[in-house]
Amino acid sequence: MSELIATGARIRPGQQTQTSNGQRQTAVLQQQIGPMVVDIFPAQTSQPDTPILLIHGWGGSGSYWRDTAAVLSRQATVYVPDLPGTGRSQPVSTPQNMFDQVENLLAMLDHFNLQQVQVVGHSMGAAMGILLADKEPKRVEKLVVTSMCFFMNEKEAEIYLSIMKVIRLMMRFRFKEMANIPGLAYMMATRYFYRIPKDKETLQQGFLDYLTLDFETAFASAANATSPEIEAAGARLQAPTLLIACRQDQVMPIENVNYSVEVIPNCELVWIDQCGHLPMVEKPQTYQAILNDFLFAAAD
Repeated sequence: MSELIATGARIRPGQQTQTSNGQRQTAVLQQQIGPMVVDIFPAQTSQPDTPILLIHGWGGSGSYWRDTAAVLSRQATVYVPDLPGTGRSQPVSTPQNMFDQVENLLAMLDHFNLQQVQVVGHSMGAAMGILLADKEPKRVEKLVVTSMCFFMNEKEAEIYLSIMKVIRLMMRFRFKEMANIPGLAYMMATRYFYRIPKDKETLQQGFLDYLTLDFETAFASAANATSPEIEAAGARLQAPTLLIACRQDQVMPIENVNYSVEVIPNCELVWIDQCGHLPMVEKPQTYQAILNDFLFAAAD
């Protein structure tokens, strides 16, 4: 295998360490920009379906996908990266914007010799999934877009950018020890959940992912969110696509959902009621059932 180029970063064959935790394996791909950590959940069947790639959103890491990945691995091998600049994939030598991350994901697929995958993206990770499927249409068999929709006009994009300016200022005052302040993780979670899960460990991990997120990578990616290239890529999608939206999502403008479905060819829509921005955490069984029905329909 030749050298794989990812946004100026090389992933070389053999530059990988791997550990195992029960059914989950963890690979560390050494790149010029820094490490890329990938959790791999091997298929638990002798006749697995097409492998699945789960892409996390802004401010998080692959950690919130683990329960979903474990369930999906009953029928397919599942790959869950921490995108460079997030979670365990740090430090990075240069900030990674959204388009850089798509190149990183493609290089990861090349590294594992994955010729075809089913992609499930969440929030900004869903936008990356759209860009990836547009760039390599023959490589993406199916696409699931979760908690993401397109901007309908420039005013919406301007509001988003204004909000991100405030968040950028607030993030200057982060420090890791904030994760230990009682009640702070719960307070932060109120924006992302309709009913906040009782699992304190999950909330704590999500908050810690935000606190340790690479600052420059966070805002290099956020700056791309209003790019017209994302909607243009969505309009060109060839893979069967499912958009999963949550009625009580306070992060994305749910009034734009129907517009987004109309833009994407061959796109189905499923709503989840009484749920916020993170259905895989807040309503895992409902979310997993929807994924199973869409991703494995051909096998039924």
